[in-house]
Amino acid sequence: MYRLKAIGIDVAAEAVIVMPLFLMLLRKRLLQRRSRTGRTLYLVFVLYLTAVCSATGLPDIYHPVFEWSVNWIPLVDAVNSPANYLENSILNVLLFVPAGFLAPLLWEEFRGFSKTALFGAGLSLAVETLQIFTLRLTDVDDLIMNTLGCMAGYGLARLVTGGFSKVHTGQGNCRQEMIVLAAGVYGVWAVLQPYLAAFVWNWLL
Repeated sequence: MYRLKAIGIDVAAEAVIVMPLFLMLLRKRLLQRRSRTGRTLYLVFVLYLTAVCSATGLPDIYHPVFEWSVNWIPLVDAVNSPANYLENSILNVLLFVPAGFLAPLLWEEFRGFSKTALFGAGLSLAVETLQIFTLRLTDVDDLIMNTLGCMAGYGLARLVTGGFSKVHTGQGNCRQEMIVLAAGVYGVWAVLQPYLAAFVWNWLL
């Protein structure tokens, strides 16, 4: 429960910066070709990426800790600690379901199953790589489960939208928007998030 509260506070704190940035992108015409639904989903995706940063404990620029703690052997923890492995695997799958659900709704490039799976694997690989600079374990099982979650999200999106025939989110430049997303979300997280979250925590307490 505490962890969910912390993630919620992190998302709320980053939204203070994300919302003005989002409005700026509208004025700069980056999102002008999006429908209202597309813009809303885009904002949801931005906040979702913030939640991923929080849930996975990605490092900020003030407290980097190089800790080479990597597990390259799949399923090793399934033998050593099956209950914890199952719980962790379920959480990793659920964490990436929104990625697989939202990406094909926002960008036509991800309406093929293989490209969405590669997107999930790439996003997870980026997270696992950044975790080298934290005290968390970089785990190949997390990469596998995150990718499976993304694939499940894709299947859910395809089912809900009738093979994406009911999607009307407008057109977007996938490469350009992805660069803005990556730079904007992680930039705010790495530089401003510690101060923003601390302010919200102090306000609540």
